[in-house]
Amino acid sequence: MRRGAGLIAAAGLAGLALAESPGADPVAPLDAASLLFDWSAERCGRWDIPDAPARFWRDAEDRIHMIAGSDQSRQSLGPAADRLARVCGVVHRGGEDADPAVRNDRTWVSSIFTRDGARIEALGHMEYQGDRHPGACAAGRYMACWRNAVVALESRDGGESFARLPGPPVAALPYPYDPGQTRRSGYFTPSNIFEADGFLNVFVFAEAYGAQRRGACLLRRRVDGGPGDWRAWDGQGFSARFADPYRGAVADPDVHVCAPLPGLDATLSSVVFQPATGRFLAVSPRVGRDADGRRQAGIWGYVSRDLIHWDDPVLLVEAPLLWARDCGQGAAYAYPSLVDPDSPSPMLDRVGDHLWLTLTRMRLDADCRVGPERDLIRVHVNWPAQAGSRPELAASGPDRPDPRR
Repeated sequence: MRRGAGLIAAAGLAGLALAESPGADPVAPLDAASLLFDWSAERCGRWDIPDAPARFWRDAEDRIHMIAGSDQSRQSLGPAADRLARVCGVVHRGGEDADPAVRNDRTWVSSIFTRDGARIEALGHMEYQGDRHPGACAAGRYMACWRNAVVALESRDGGESFARLPGPPVAALPYPYDPGQTRRSGYFTPSNIFEADGFLNVFVFAEAYGAQRRGACLLRRRVDGGPGDWRAWDGQGFSARFADPYRGAVADPDVHVCAPLPGLDATLSSVVFQPATGRFLAVSPRVGRDADGRRQAGIWGYVSRDLIHWDDPVLLVEAPLLWARDCGQGAAYAYPSLVDPDSPSPMLDRVGDHLWLTLTRMRLDADCRVGPERDLIRVHVNWPAQAGSRPELAASGPDRPDPRR
């Protein structure tokens, strides 16, 4: 999510193609895509950008709010999900604190949950960027010096502002920050918070570090619980509790990490529930291979009935990704999210057959770098639909920035 330099490219959905399917197309024709946020016309500042998956909620006055967070998160607000106006006030900004123990460097509002539209719980993707703090990291490079945690935020004014809640982070490694680290570490890009069977659930992506294995982890807590009640799947149940090494020695780090779910080796950025089928639908930016071995980068869909076991992914949209970009294209894509604009649920996450897939479109400059020129787009999705082949998975990673900047 690091900033870079960019240049406006030609208009249109450069490089974006519909995945082939022998049945009904799961995604509407891409020339029917619409803008949810037009950076050129709606931005409140140069770096007012959609830099995380879009999250929607309905407030007590039946208005729709949308946040696609950045390190200076703002919201859009309107009477319907397709009639939003930008609100220029910053709802949350990290403290840029140089102390890694504080975990208040740069924070993106990433996950939202509310039942009444007034009190809003949130999770923040908190990046400790050691390269920005003198003497903090020997490597001196963003990707090498990056340690991530997930922190708890809250709004008591309907989303006009979010404050960091006191206490330990929701998800953090049981190891102190290492000034000598050479690759990024921690827990990243929390999905939306979604309710199921009296629990709140959220996916986070873990990089391999110490006892922590790489992959997508599921966290859960009671709806009426608090930030300290989140527990992670440990392979058998939800009993893994994250430990803060800055609040006391961690005797056994192995019991304070999460167990990645099998078959999920990339970020699940959005999860919704389809009551008519009893299935959870999720999307992920990833790279796979077709039967001929051809790499396919794009947005993939997953289906599950229990959140632990997931069907093989199907390619919904083929597109160059932020971390797997095609420099010959004019744009890269990231941060997919699913939403049903007609959903009766406060989070617009209980969906029918027709919903939106939202994406951030990032312009590439002549050096294949991304900058602030980023739009939030949406296309209609009719999914699950009949899938074609089930491509074999290739090595892939979470939605992430590129060190070229």
